[in-house]
Amino acid sequence: MMQPRVTSRVLALALGAVTSLTVLSGTASAADIDAPYARAAAKVSADAKLLGTKNVQSVTRGTGTGVYCVKVAPKAVNNLASAAIIATLNNFRGEITAIGAPHSYCGNNANTITVITSDSSGKGADRPFTVAVL
Repeated sequence: MMQPRVTSRVLALALGAVTSLTVLSGTASAADIDAPYARAAAKVSADAKLLGTKNVQSVTRGTGTGVYCVKVAPKAVNNLASAAIIATLNNFRGEITAIGAPHSYCGNNANTITVITSDSSGKGADRPFTVAVL
């Protein structure tokens, strides 16, 4: 019976190590969100932290409970007020509204989506959400 060559084993181990390293390091950062058909998108925690993003510069708290200001990169969307915007709560029951036009809750800032979240009774409540601009 023939014994496998030592060089074959070493080559196989080296290829396995390189493959594992590529999988572990990857090219996407934790801040990237998989949204190939959206011009901009964000996953946001209840305390206004960006969990995932595509062409979103920042999220801040607006005036009032459950109000978030999602600043979209101007290069991503020419006219946010006329864009199709969708938003959904993440793992919570309640209501969500996304406003693409400048709004006083977010200082009337251009390129900012005002997101308002509430509980099932309509009372303002901090909720995690996802928002996308198509």
